[in-house]
Amino acid sequence: MMTNIKEITVQNNEELSSNLILKYLERKKLIYIKNESNQCDDKLEPINFDPPAIILKSSGSFQKPKTCIHKVENLDNSAKYSGIWLQEQGLKLENCCIFNTLPLNHISGFMALWRSHKWQCDYISISNELLKQTKELLEKTISINNINKKTLITSLVPTQLKRLLKEPDGIKWLKLFDVIWLGGSSISIKTANQCRRAGIKLAPCYGSTETAAMISCLKPIDFLEGNNTVGEPLKDVQLKVNQKGLITINAERIGIEYVNPTNLKKFANDEGWWESSDLGQIIKINQQHFLNFLGRADNAFQSGGETVFPELIKKRLEEIISIKSLPIKDVFINKIRDEIWENRFEVLLSFNNKLKSTIIDNSLQVLEKNYRNWPNHERPRKIVVLENKLSSSNVKASEMKSWKDTED
Repeated sequence: MMTNIKEITVQNNEELSSNLILKYLERKKLIYIKNESNQCDDKLEPINFDPPAIILKSSGSFQKPKTCIHKVENLDNSAKYSGIWLQEQGLKLENCCIFNTLPLNHISGFMALWRSHKWQCDYISISNELLKQTKELLEKTISINNINKKTLITSLVPTQLKRLLKEPDGIKWLKLFDVIWLGGSSISIKTANQCRRAGIKLAPCYGSTETAAMISCLKPIDFLEGNNTVGEPLKDVQLKVNQKGLITINAERIGIEYVNPTNLKKFANDEGWWESSDLGQIIKINQQHFLNFLGRADNAFQSGGETVFPELIKKRLEEIISIKSLPIKDVFINKIRDEIWENRFEVLLSFNNKLKSTIIDNSLQVLEKNYRNWPNHERPRKIVVLENKLSSSNVKASEMKSWKDTED
């Protein structure tokens, strides 16, 4: 029987969207949760799949994001075993107060909501705007009724953590928490040591959309003692690093890929193993095995806790160039380091020869108009115009002209 897919477009983790998601799942709907900035996503056609379930875009697969379906049983298992991990630290689930700082179309943002639903504990949405207003954020948190009697838990990506660490009130807010799950990317030793000196109870973890969030996690006590891994596997997970050096996972909660309306396929192979696109190693410390995350195996990179796929960005820009008949010969994507985001990127453009500057400027304005509403991590940090005399094999920074920086 074909099942229609309900779309829920979210801005971040707003209460209205949260309530709608829970209502649809209680009514056994199949829902696609997407961010309002992802307007380029195709509408999903009905599929032969029994709800209730959710659909999210993934970032854990090679070269491009994929569309991932999770039945409610997968979500329940994810909540169950992250809960067991907390109970092993001596914490009571019903006493937890979960602060959700992540968007609901992100698996970690969704699971914050779902954990509170399954654990029957307190849940508080934190908007992007409030997270940046650290004095107000701290005051609001402290004012919550019986906050000192609660176990405070949140999930952050490194970009959020670094911004909070820049503000005294941000550090005070972080120190309120019993557990801060940190995923989306790794942090530098410098940032980790800053958190240790402040006594911030980070719990670096590893997971993906395909695995319904975290599959390994480091105890805060181990982090504070200097362990720089992403922890031990949760109780329902088997981990290995294959011959290609890729982190490979076996668990009952690995999702299904939506390829097209008539093609749904398991991410895992017949033996139940799913090969991620991340490089890793398993190391032994005091007779315990920990996962060490080494980075991506393809040319994708992390930016603000999200994955940027350079080839996909290039393809989308080339489509604009073609449709608008812009006089641009070549497009190059150049990754650049960023203190807060970890990585951003700039776009290098090679125009046709002997063009007037007004034609180049008009072309750049057309491009900017088309990408300005893309998700923040997919927008170029700046556009660089290469001198006409340059070839694609002879790009020198001294011969580039910067056009315009985009806003964070």
